Amino acid sequence: MSNSVYKVFAEIESKAKLLAQYWDNFHTEISQHLPESYQPEIQELTDKLETALNQLVYELQNPTLTLATTGTTSSGKSTLVNLLCGAEIVPVAVSEMSAGAVTIEYSQEKSLIIHETPGALWECGEWRGISDDKIYQRLYQAMIGYIENRETQPNLACPQSTITYPFRLLKESQLQLPKATRVRILDLPGLAYVGDQGNANVIKQCREALCIVTYNSAETDSQKVKSLLQEVVQQVKDLGGSPARMLFALNRIDVFRADRSWPESENRFVEKAIRDIKNELTEQLKEYTEDIENLKVVKLSTWPALLALQIQNQDDFYSAEACKKADNHFNGLIEDILEDLPRNTQKWNRHDKNRVAEALWDKSYGEEFQENLREHINKHFPQLVIPQIIERFNIAAGNAIAEWATQTTNAILNSSEERYQEECEKISQIRSSIERFLKISDTNLRKPFEKLDTKVKQVLAEELKEELKDDAVNHIKKAIAELQNVAPYKELGEKLSPLFGWRDALRKGLQEVLEAVAKSLETGKIDLNNPNLKKANISDVNLLSRNLNHLVNLGYTAAVAKEGKTMEAKTEEEKNQLQKINEELNELAIHLNIVIEDVLKQISTQELNRIYEAVSQLFRHHLSYTEDGLNTIAPDISIKFSDYQLNQVDHQLTFNFQFTAGFAITQGTWLEAIKIEKKRRDWYTLWLWEHTFYETQYETRSSDNAQVPSVEDLLAGWIIQSQGEQIKIVNQIARWLLEQIDVLKKNVNNIQNDILDRYQEKLDRANQEITLDYEKQKDVWLPMQAKAQNLSAEFSGLETSWKFKN
Repeated sequence: MSNSVYKVFAEIESKAKLLAQYWDNFHTEISQHLPESYQPEIQELTDKLETALNQLVYELQNPTLTLATTGTTSSGKSTLVNLLCGAEIVPVAVSEMSAGAVTIEYSQEKSLIIHETPGALWECGEWRGISDDKIYQRLYQAMIGYIENRETQPNLACPQSTITYPFRLLKESQLQLPKATRVRILDLPGLAYVGDQGNANVIKQCREALCIVTYNSAETDSQKVKSLLQEVVQQVKDLGGSPARMLFALNRIDVFRADRSWPESENRFVEKAIRDIKNELTEQLKEYTEDIENLKVVKLSTWPALLALQIQNQDDFYSAEACKKADNHFNGLIEDILEDLPRNTQKWNRHDKNRVAEALWDKSYGEEFQENLREHINKHFPQLVIPQIIERFNIAAGNAIAEWATQTTNAILNSSEERYQEECEKISQIRSSIERFLKISDTNLRKPFEKLDTKVKQVLAEELKEELKDDAVNHIKKAIAELQNVAPYKELGEKLSPLFGWRDALRKGLQEVLEAVAKSLETGKIDLNNPNLKKANISDVNLLSRNLNHLVNLGYTAAVAKEGKTMEAKTEEEKNQLQKINEELNELAIHLNIVIEDVLKQISTQELNRIYEAVSQLFRHHLSYTEDGLNTIAPDISIKFSDYQLNQVDHQLTFNFQFTAGFAITQGTWLEAIKIEKKRRDWYTLWLWEHTFYETQYETRSSDNAQVPSVEDLLAGWIIQSQGEQIKIVNQIARWLLEQIDVLKKNVNNIQNDILDRYQEKLDRANQEITLDYEKQKDVWLPMQAKAQNLSAEFSGLETSWKFKN
């Protein structure tokens, strides 16, 4: 079958429409053998199916394709958005210009809405029929207005904008989508702005988006490259879900064209970059190890690719401007044809321009990127949309029809008085068997976490030996290892690693913040530019930076910061100096606490989302196993569990952090040597003359004493305190997991009991209303039972065929 998205959606639509025909044939035939009293429920099922089928077809024909773009610092993300649009409408600058989220929806009409946001210092409103330049300028003014004021006004909400535009992605990329697909590009903020609450809300909307993550290939500094890799991980975590739906673009790859042996150096870089990105992601997202191994990474140079499109613009002014930029910045990409071109770009004719455009497009890997993006959409877009559409269809009608057909035919076959009594006893036995199965199943799921809960309570009550309290997170690892010794959960592999992986993520974030502070004080050069500190409120980070500068100016740097110092301040000047250091170090504690709590809060949000997804995976696995087990016990009852209805993990788990720090100044005394002037007459002068001499006396004085801590000692306190918080978090997770399991168990029990009750009702009704002789059973109802089973299989096949296909 073709990989086009259209054909995938069309095939599911066609299969769903066949289900309506199967049901129509089935209920027409069965109605001939049923009393009139059955007609209302048959009609009700028919109506439900019609409504559900119309909704399914509508959703299949009108899906929404969202492409979310994000990227590392200075990775050319905004230029990528412009490339997808085919025009320069999103502001681009040397410094980070991304501020707030921009949604670009496909439309033949151009318009811009800058939404009203609290405290906006830029013009908000709606403009229709707006030009590309005007879109660019208005977005620029909004973004720059936010960037220039957010430090002094930390509560200022970031700008939120919506553009409608006939972007190139849909017009020229040869995407074969369902006819009424709504396509939009969601331009997410750079990492520096992820912490903003307005942007955080937008990021939540892209959980089902296909994502393009740009990486700055031009960066060569090893420390900055390390930081970029961290940013990639942060972007993936913020976007949520599997990295499989993310296309990674190594942007600015044209930088290697300047090398003498550029093909070799480019290939070497690409191989290393892919390896490093995969290793970094695997280390911090173990649950997606298999997806990461198959990660799609492509080469790209967005700016020359965009210029290639602009050069071909029929507007002579835009084309000329693009030609000038290409000549100024990308001579290396068009050097093969430069000698054939006039030096003045104004003299390039259309043929010249086309040659330049073709060279830029080819050497920027524009076509290669476009093909990879098309394949990415073909492969992953249906997976994001179709399962949910089918699930909603099954909840609305599919499951009910399969259950009714299976249960009704089975009830009629067991409606004779003799078989009725046997079937009632059988139902009773089925209930008992199901109850035993669910009890065992629930125990297998609960037992490891109950042990975890008990262990944590002992730790909190200080009943365990100190060596057993050291690493509380190991208790979670042991619980998961025990769970995965049980058959149904062995296949989960690393899927549950987020339940304990949060510890390493929090520790890593904390250490990176503390290392940045330590290095700044030891070197005297304040540098708080790392991915985790970018998550904190910028005004709080600036206050911390100012505080560090004060400490450096007070002499708390170099050897003092590295090794600490015992200070005994005797003079007023020394006392003032010590007091100022004390105050600044206590201020450091205050500012650092605020920043650390903010950073850990942001990291916790990421890690909690991973935990929720891990538990959802666990529950999906548990429900699938439970459903199979129950249908083995009761094959003629048609027990179905909706993941959408049952697997609703409560997102109320929270991590809280509070830290303290500082050092004390103690009062002390010291003896000050005082020289007292005296006069005396000595015998050897016959006591004729007096002379002056000095006698030393000691007087007690007060002093301010303090052991000024080293940076290492000062910051170690935060590490120790964070370790103390771990057991509290483990306690929260243990309690929360047991609560979620209890809710799941209750829901499963209710649903399976309802299904059995409905079968009992059908059996009772058949016993009262239908008289069945052997010949009718043999000639009519045994074949009808087989047809009911086939019908049920066909409805189930809508989902299973899709799963098999993917």
